[in-house]
Amino acid sequence: MLYPLALAATVLTAQDAAPEVVEVLQASPAFEAARDAGDAPKALALIEPEVKACITAAGGAGAPPKAQQPCVILVVNFASAVSEAGQSIEAVPVARRAVAIAESFSGEERQVYLMVAQLVLGLVLERQGQHVAAEPSFVVALEGAEAVFASDADRADLAAYVARRANNLVALARFSEALPLAERAVQLAGDTADGAFFRLMHGKALMGLGRLREAEESLRIGADRLVALAGVAHPQAIAVRETLAWCLDEQNRSEEAVAIVRETLAIRRAQQAGPLVADSLTLLGMAAMRAGDLREAETVLREALTIRLRYFGETSNFTGLAYSNLGQALVEAGRYEDGAWMFNRAIAVWQASGGGNADELVTMLNNMASVLTRVRAFEQAEPIQRQALALAESKLGRGHFRTVLIRNNLASSLARAGKSGEAQTLLEASYAEATALGPQGAQLRTLTATSMAQLRAQAGDEASAGLWYGRAESAARDAFRSDHPQRINLSWSHGRFLLRDPGGAPLARTLLREAGRQVLARAGKASSFDASALEELNGYTVIFRDQVRAAWSLAQPAR
Repeated sequence: MLYPLALAATVLTAQDAAPEVVEVLQASPAFEAARDAGDAPKALALIEPEVKACITAAGGAGAPPKAQQPCVILVVNFASAVSEAGQSIEAVPVARRAVAIAESFSGEERQVYLMVAQLVLGLVLERQGQHVAAEPSFVVALEGAEAVFASDADRADLAAYVARRANNLVALARFSEALPLAERAVQLAGDTADGAFFRLMHGKALMGLGRLREAEESLRIGADRLVALAGVAHPQAIAVRETLAWCLDEQNRSEEAVAIVRETLAIRRAQQAGPLVADSLTLLGMAAMRAGDLREAETVLREALTIRLRYFGETSNFTGLAYSNLGQALVEAGRYEDGAWMFNRAIAVWQASGGGNADELVTMLNNMASVLTRVRAFEQAEPIQRQALALAESKLGRGHFRTVLIRNNLASSLARAGKSGEAQTLLEASYAEATALGPQGAQLRTLTATSMAQLRAQAGDEASAGLWYGRAESAARDAFRSDHPQRINLSWSHGRFLLRDPGGAPLARTLLREAGRQVLARAGKASSFDASALEELNGYTVIFRDQVRAAWSLAQPAR
């Protein structure tokens, strides 16, 4: 975001008021107006000639940093404008140059200029997805800000530095450290547009800690206030609203989430917002996948990947995550080979970017293992899942959503590999943790209960299996739409189980009829009966086969 540069200009102007040898040039009022309005292309077009003229007067691009001291604030603003315009790769060397110029000063000047330059370097690295590399810059910037903005009158200025450090800690999945900083930033900024925007960091930190209701409350306050102060199309208002949509999706309220993201995506497309469009597409794709709309998920996630490749190349973990997200959609659609290729590419790009946070790595490992389990390569999947589970438990906690998901997946793999004892222990733990997650764990409870039912059915424990199928059906009604693939597959699995006993045939027929009806409903929603639709329908033919079995069983004369 551009907002720290506004306060930076105030600080630097105050410094220039003192008698100094170096006259530091300020950006034009026209640039500042475009920056504050969030018009990144216009801001870049205005600042670029200003910084070029200053550098030329200072001896050119090859001049030593000390000679370029008059240009320090222009270079800082230029780096930020380049990044905000979607050219984050190009912005990094510009920001590093700003830091080098700032370091050539001495005394209080050095402290102030270095504080601002390090903040912007952190911002452009963060925008590139290089959160690990950005963290030292945010630490230095905040340390400087604590000294420069020490008085109560400077509380609002200090808030921006506190918030940016909190935001990067969230990106590193260090939620417990981020939360108090985010709370402090909101408090320091007060009832202002910045204070409302800082609720984005506050909400993300709460979400990372599993406190979704509190996160939703904070994000709604921030979104409503920003819309009132800056308008619904302001970039910061859109960012907070999309984080609110993400929070709703995590609570299994996908329809509410999708409604928000469709609106914000339309605004960003109209604004030609570059990589921000990819952010909106990613949220929409993940929500569509959760809702079972796999074809839409694939379409929008492919577009998100294309945009991130255009703006970030293959040096950003944002691109790595885009590969991973698309791979997940392909695997859910049964295209395992294509999904595996995407996951391999995701891990390669993630490693090339210098890595991200533990949550990202855990997600990628889990996705790779999911491909292996789908093709029944359980022995290959197991060590990857164990590695992912150990990492998730140590970095995210035993009760974190991601940890519970991986534990459930490992248990399912173990069950299919014949290791039923350990599988049951893990599934029991997963079900308890998923229940503790509340609404966020609704889908996990369905998956875990289904896995447990299948495990007990394999062991011949009909009574226990029936109990777990009942729990799965109950959870599924709250967790999934009636035409969601998980609901269809659960009805099929439960129906097949009931067909073991002639007394279960009536309920089996009901479940299998409903599953078949929903299969046809999904096919009917397609805009065209393309190869993807045909492939999905072919995968469900077993449901119609078992539906006939149930009908035949009921048609036999009583003996």
